Amino acid sequence: MEFLNQFVFLFWDVVLPILLIAACGFALERKRPLAMQTLTALQVNVFMPAFMVARVAESDLSWGEMGFVVAAMLLATLAMGAPVWLLLRRRRVAVGSAAVLVLAAAVFNSGNFGIPLAERAYGRAGGGVQALVLLVSNIAMWLGGYLLLASANGGIRKALGEYVRTPLFASLALALALKAGDWRLPNPIQFSLDSIAGGLVPVALMTLGAQLASRVRWPRWRAVAPVLAAKLLAMPAVMGLVVWALGLWPWPGAMLVVAASAPSAVNTFILALELDADSELAAECVFWTTVLSAITVTLALTVVKSLGGHPPA
Repeated sequence: MEFLNQFVFLFWDVVLPILLIAACGFALERKRPLAMQTLTALQVNVFMPAFMVARVAESDLSWGEMGFVVAAMLLATLAMGAPVWLLLRRRRVAVGSAAVLVLAAAVFNSGNFGIPLAERAYGRAGGGVQALVLLVSNIAMWLGGYLLLASANGGIRKALGEYVRTPLFASLALALALKAGDWRLPNPIQFSLDSIAGGLVPVALMTLGAQLASRVRWPRWRAVAPVLAAKLLAMPAVMGLVVWALGLWPWPGAMLVVAASAPSAVNTFILALELDADSELAAECVFWTTVLSAITVTLALTVVKSLGGHPPA
């Protein structure tokens, strides 16, 4: 009974507010279509870089802990993604569809859903861990996507070059420099940075809801159902094992397990469009993992908190 009460409380207090903001974006897109390119560009070029600098620079994690967070994410992603890829190729699934399924199942949702979840569940401490998740998941998504879909045409080099030129990469470099020197930006700049970073959550969730509204369709369950099981159930379990093996419990391991339980990233769909892969399958994976994550994310959060997973006091 105590576990059920905790589940209901966390759904009400953490997950439902996230879903309500996304629902506003969903309803607005249905009534008056939004400029999705503009919203996405604002997130990638303004809100996420500001969030990266603000949260990484002020993070209480040591350099060693930050390194272990990155290592844990890479291990979990490979542990989930490599077997799925080999199995799909063995079954002669088309490269485009197989790549979409691997990315949907194994890469973390760091932005639209992951950051609001981290901030709502664990406050600024969760945001500090999630900023690193944002970095690694972007590398895994774009470089991994090109590796799977475009390696024959020099895609890996292109992906690396494009990522290095993004504001996210520059913001990471600035954040690490600030943390290393224990420096703080001048007050006017810091205020502006904190204000922009604080706006990421509503913008990201409204954008997520609007993106989902344009992709509602009944899925191909034979292809999508395994992704649902892998992303929403197996992935947090795999991350739990990695966290235990690396000695990251209770913190930042708790945040990593919760982050692993988030639905498939919208970037899966964006990358599928860019590389002319199975974008319809990507849209189905994103939509249905997001819908069902209301239950599975709450379950993962309840288990983690019941086992004492929280930041140090």
